[in-house]
Amino acid sequence: MQTTKTITRYFKESFSSDLKAGFITAIVALPLAIAFAMASGVEPVLGLYTAVIAGILASSVGGSRYSITGPTGAMTVIILSTVHSFGLEGLLLAGFLAGIFQILFGLLRLGKVVKYIPLPVISGFTSGIGAIILIGQIPNALGMVIPARERVWETAYEIYTRLDIIDITAVLICIGTILLLMRLPGLLAKMRYLSSLPASIIALFLAVLLTYNLKLEVPLVGTIPTELPSINMIALNVDLVMAVLPAALTIALLGAIEALLCAVVCDGMTNTKHDSNRELLGQGIANIILPFFSGIPCTAAIARSAVNIREGAKTQMSGIIHALILLAVLLFLGPIAAFIPKAYLAGVLILVSVRMINLTEFRTIMNISKMDTAVLLATFLLTVFTDLVFAVQMGMFLSIILLFIRMTNIIDIHSMENYDRTKGINATIFADPYLEKNVSVYTINGPFFFGAMNVFENKINEHISISKPHIILRMRYVPFIDTTGLERLRSFIHSSRKMKQKVYITSVQPKVMSKLDIDKEFRHMIKNKEVLIFDSTQEALAYLKKENGDLKTT
Repeated sequence: MQTTKTITRYFKESFSSDLKAGFITAIVALPLAIAFAMASGVEPVLGLYTAVIAGILASSVGGSRYSITGPTGAMTVIILSTVHSFGLEGLLLAGFLAGIFQILFGLLRLGKVVKYIPLPVISGFTSGIGAIILIGQIPNALGMVIPARERVWETAYEIYTRLDIIDITAVLICIGTILLLMRLPGLLAKMRYLSSLPASIIALFLAVLLTYNLKLEVPLVGTIPTELPSINMIALNVDLVMAVLPAALTIALLGAIEALLCAVVCDGMTNTKHDSNRELLGQGIANIILPFFSGIPCTAAIARSAVNIREGAKTQMSGIIHALILLAVLLFLGPIAAFIPKAYLAGVLILVSVRMINLTEFRTIMNISKMDTAVLLATFLLTVFTDLVFAVQMGMFLSIILLFIRMTNIIDIHSMENYDRTKGINATIFADPYLEKNVSVYTINGPFFFGAMNVFENKINEHISISKPHIILRMRYVPFIDTTGLERLRSFIHSSRKMKQKVYITSVQPKVMSKLDIDKEFRHMIKNKEVLIFDSTQEALAYLKKENGDLKTT
């Protein structure tokens, strides 16, 4: 009974909005699905299969209400690389493994962790993919028939050797498509009844009309089979699994990042909140099932999701409706693809690729940090000129090195004598001649880990030769200590003892104290009073004053 009421309420309150949004989104997704499939080096129909199956699955079980899933520009380059290296069989296996990775990400609740990949790596990688797509579409824009190449310089060389066979008609179609896609949205927005009509479908209609009526001799997409995909098994060959594993991990990470970024954008547009781990599960399920229907790896698409929201979508059903409309187009309008010029798709993809190269992000990163700029440019250049997997690995490696350098620079050690002698700890020390003559207080700021040990040794050596018999180390601002830091602390205490100096540690944070407590050697040092630990520096100073008083009495 409750289910019936829910369904009735849905059709009354949301269905018409979802139907409109799903229809418009499908019209936008249609040429993109075909274009991204061709740019990926696979048959155009596989792009439609992917958009249909992924659109239904991800919208049904994903964690973002408005995200639209299908083939995307970010995926095309890694897909093309995988196809060149391992064929379609290897690509389907890589997509299946990527889905497993994404499900594991979701089950391990890594949804938020994935979003911590640094912006310079994401921006450099995405812009590099945009550059590769742009170069890869130049042959189609010029009317050249060149097989898809894995390396950009191979494509560039092919273009250079065939500059004498440029097709002016294809060039005009490509330029006309780009101009229409750039100018039409503004013009349509001023027309009451045409404001929701996508510019891409008008450009597609004009391109097909001109090609058919004028019998233009330009490279065409070719007929798309008007049939449902057949179910096929994927090859689970151990050697092939190991070979495609790096590509599968890259697909999984790239798909997860783009899907979560898309969900964040949707949340910002609708004031909603997505479930990041459920979204990863939805993407993983889609990528696991797609290979059995010859579908290529997918992820959520920001542009299509934004269209879905702008057109008034209210529930996940808009994504399912968009997929069903694409299925209807596939079954009944496939022959029309025989008249779609590749130059039209080149215009669509060139515009997509240019928008992927985010110059605003480039300028922001370059203005903020030279080290971040180095990571950005290195990731961008490695993406364009080397293997994508290697580019991601090196981008993350450089980011980790950058983080390591920054964390190392965080640690600082300073003597309290450099501060106002009339306030706080100094007031106590300089008010007592014994403390002033015999006690040195050093404050350690920052994580006490292996990367900071060189800084610790250099800083402490600046003062150790002139240090007084009693050395207090204030550790109030030390958030954590690792094994190397603990060993270096023990070593410092031993070396101080040889120089007839006693070390006191104060204001230790609970997490650091727990590390000291579980270290057997450090516990032994505390037991033998080689080092004393106090809750506060004032408490340590009071102990030293009392000790001095006891010595005088004795």
